[in-house]
Amino acid sequence: MRTNENSQKFWEKDDNGKIKIIQSKLIAFLSKSGFSKAEISDTDYTLVREYENTVKEIADYVIVDYVKRYLLSIKEMDVYEAFIKASSTLISKPKLRFLKTVKLLNDRDDAKTSWFHFQNLSWQVGKKSLSSRLREDFQGKIWKSRILPYDCYYVKDDDESQFQKFCFNISGKNKHRFKALTTIIGYLLHRNQDPGNAKAIIFIDENISFDGTANGGTGKSLLVRAMGKCRELVVMDGKNIKHKSWFKNQRINRTTDLVFYDDVGRDFSLETLYSMITTGVTVEKKYKAEEYILPENAPKIIISSNYVVNGTGGSTDIRRRCEFEVANHYDDTFTPEDEFGNYFFDDWDKGEWNRFFHFMMECVQQYLKNGLIIPNPINLKKNRLINATCEEFVAFMELDLVERNKWLNKKDVLNLYISEYRHYNNLSSHQMTKWIKEYARQNELIYEDRKSGEKYEMYLKELRKEVSDEEE
Repeated sequence: MRTNENSQKFWEKDDNGKIKIIQSKLIAFLSKSGFSKAEISDTDYTLVREYENTVKEIADYVIVDYVKRYLLSIKEMDVYEAFIKASSTLISKPKLRFLKTVKLLNDRDDAKTSWFHFQNLSWQVGKKSLSSRLREDFQGKIWKSRILPYDCYYVKDDDESQFQKFCFNISGKNKHRFKALTTIIGYLLHRNQDPGNAKAIIFIDENISFDGTANGGTGKSLLVRAMGKCRELVVMDGKNIKHKSWFKNQRINRTTDLVFYDDVGRDFSLETLYSMITTGVTVEKKYKAEEYILPENAPKIIISSNYVVNGTGGSTDIRRRCEFEVANHYDDTFTPEDEFGNYFFDDWDKGEWNRFFHFMMECVQQYLKNGLIIPNPINLKKNRLINATCEEFVAFMELDLVERNKWLNKKDVLNLYISEYRHYNNLSSHQMTKWIKEYARQNELIYEDRKSGEKYEMYLKELRKEVSDEEE
């Protein structure tokens, strides 16, 4: 601490030399030093400290440490001793209520730009621009936790970053899917939330197994770790989510940007996160008042899974998810370390870090230009259908034995299926109808049925489908 930072005297000596701490002057000293309180609800507040153009949320012991360092730096040992004796009353919640009240900082991005703050520069990303300024020249205030512990300079070469190549690889080396992935990364890194269009980003393997074995190592977690180098990330153990726990969200703070449910199990349903995606987050921490984070300030949700992520189905579920199938370029026998010859993040030099950050900022720029591009499914529809029915049924429907745009006898369809898969000879007509309805729903077909005399009939009507650029 610099001794001239705040030299306001908050004590006095009586005629006998006894030190007395003057509470009002101590509060004035703390206020001048940047300490204040910010309202977080109608009944509670949090302590913060403003320093230059940053704000940091603090506990009361930080104030004690600050006063201690100040008194020791000016060698006022008698005052320090008096402060120690009275600190439990001087630095108490009732007394700290007299600190000035400030508005709780909201430094989230606006809809058209995004900020990346580094040790040396603050970079502003726009739809058509990328500019920087010295950190100390940044106008406005930011949470101190936003400042990344790295430097970021202008790129001096056109070399692709290793991480950019990694993203291209897990996109199946398909330029359309790669572009979609860059907008997904950009959406997650953009600190702006539109509650009406909020989605959970789901990373799932392109090739998944239905025999109970999990195929890991494709790069899903590494992809999210990279975003955690740019934004505040909270990682949740996807296999041990405590949905009914009061404190399930206690690690989430008001500055948390991303919450990652890593490796969720087969029984996980996106429905459990619907309210968190669209209506905000309730945070309960032990021994603290409940806090509600508004949907426009809530963190964005990421999920990774080795299985199909279930949901309620229908438009409600569809509009709350964006799924990206990660190509199986990497696995347990061939890792990014094998391909690039180093461990991502741990072994990078300054040049590689610089290229990485510029690629991430370019992803935000792609999102601002193009919005969130939902990639066309590869195996997703088929895998979701298998998850809802069985592999044999999906294989049977792929044989095109069930005609479209024609009334068919339900019993004939069932017998045809049983003739192909005799171990299903106990399959009921009701179950078969349920499966066919699911097939129609996931393949943009209209299902109808009727009773014609003694026969029960079904009809699968095809809808015209436009071909996208990705499919051409």
